[in-house]
Amino acid sequence: MIFSSLQYLIFLPIVVLLYWRTKGGTRLALVVLSSYIFYMSWFPIYGLLLFGLTLVSWLLALGIERIAPEFKQRRRALLTGGLLLNLGCLCYYKYTNFILINLFQLFNWSHQSITKLIGGTAAVDAVQAPILKVLLPLGISFFVFEFVHYIVDVYRGSKPVKSFMEFAAFASFFPSQIAGPIKRYQDFNERLRQPEPWSSNLFFEAMTLIMQGLFKKVAIADPIGLLIHGAFTRGHLFSSVDVVIATVGFVAQVYCDFSGYTDIGRGSALLLGIRLPENFNLPYLSHDLADFWRRWHMSLGAWLRDYVYIPLGGSRTARFLNMRNLFLTMVACGLWHGASWHYIVFGAMQGLGLIVNREWKSVLQSVKPLGAAMETTAGRWFGTFFTMAFITISFAVFRAPDMPHAIDLLGSIFTGHSESAMSLPVLRSGVLQFTGIYAMFWLISELANRKPEIFGSLVNAGDNPILRFSAPLRFASWTAAIMLTLAARPTDAVPFVYFQF
Repeated sequence: MIFSSLQYLIFLPIVVLLYWRTKGGTRLALVVLSSYIFYMSWFPIYGLLLFGLTLVSWLLALGIERIAPEFKQRRRALLTGGLLLNLGCLCYYKYTNFILINLFQLFNWSHQSITKLIGGTAAVDAVQAPILKVLLPLGISFFVFEFVHYIVDVYRGSKPVKSFMEFAAFASFFPSQIAGPIKRYQDFNERLRQPEPWSSNLFFEAMTLIMQGLFKKVAIADPIGLLIHGAFTRGHLFSSVDVVIATVGFVAQVYCDFSGYTDIGRGSALLLGIRLPENFNLPYLSHDLADFWRRWHMSLGAWLRDYVYIPLGGSRTARFLNMRNLFLTMVACGLWHGASWHYIVFGAMQGLGLIVNREWKSVLQSVKPLGAAMETTAGRWFGTFFTMAFITISFAVFRAPDMPHAIDLLGSIFTGHSESAMSLPVLRSGVLQFTGIYAMFWLISELANRKPEIFGSLVNAGDNPILRFSAPLRFASWTAAIMLTLAARPTDAVPFVYFQF
């Protein structure tokens, strides 16, 4: 069951109807039950994993709170146990085979090198790494990070959740369960206890988010994804122009896919009176790389800042150590995305980019005329263009299936070869078409949401920009979005990009 499937379009109204017809403990039980039904529709056995981690994390946090502050070693032991349990599960399911393969490759390389060094001539058979048949549980990277946040915050002094059902609702909440946003329990549980009351404005805002998300996902991201798939698996057969177009297409796809998921999730939660945090804030208009990571996947960026970067020392360290902290945090970000070297390289690129960005800001502060020039409209647009050029190149590495393919893609981009072993008029016209639709839709929707005054008499006064559309305009936009979505959708539902993480 994915957000863009028919099953979910049946599941969600049933849950919403029952939710507003129940109260108290019954409503809470409904949230937990519906969330487990949603999660276990993928692979039922992993519902036990989610329940087990939820129960143990809840008990450990209660234990940490009950131990007096002066018994630091006992509290730290429970904290360490909780971190090892959650991160250990994440490592087992996500990184075991990656670690085994690389260890055996290192062993084989060392063995062969030593054999040659001592003068051996006999062929050395490589030892094959055992591959474990481990199926990655959906959303494990997200709910493990939420458990880590919960245990660490309780250790730091925050009050734990006394009710197991409330904590189970936080851990399994289906609108954010599979691909975020990564929630903070303090805010979520407050909203769970006191949801926003049902109203026409609540309904319109929620449905606008859901329609917007479905359009991004089904009408733009999925068709682009199908068009560019071949270029990322057989990049050496394509010309530089084709690879660049495919890479630009992926930049559009991944934003529409991931922000579309977030829109649908936030809209679904809002139908239950619960407001989830935003995860994107016009990231492709960022003026520098640091600004980009404040706008892109905001919940992950905030988590990495609070639980990796600051514990490492953050910016309150010497210059070199601060560079180290930035680099390690972004390498962790890359590794979080997947067990492959190209994800690590992607994270390293972002870390180096942030270091260069920080040094560049120091130059701008010391050279006043240059700093003033970069603050002009032209300077800010130059910063946006340069930032997006770097993001586009790094996203090519991110999208590649592995590091050899990533090297092929980068080679295709920078060598500038014009001949192609494959004819790709469909790739070029299709990606440009859907990317153009994405750009137009994105611009109109963002302007409508953030600058509604430009639409004049078409909108009504109100506190929430999304709600300033008149009712006829809302229904007209929904109808247009539905028609375009149905016209452009692929034959089969396509999983969201971030489901693999």
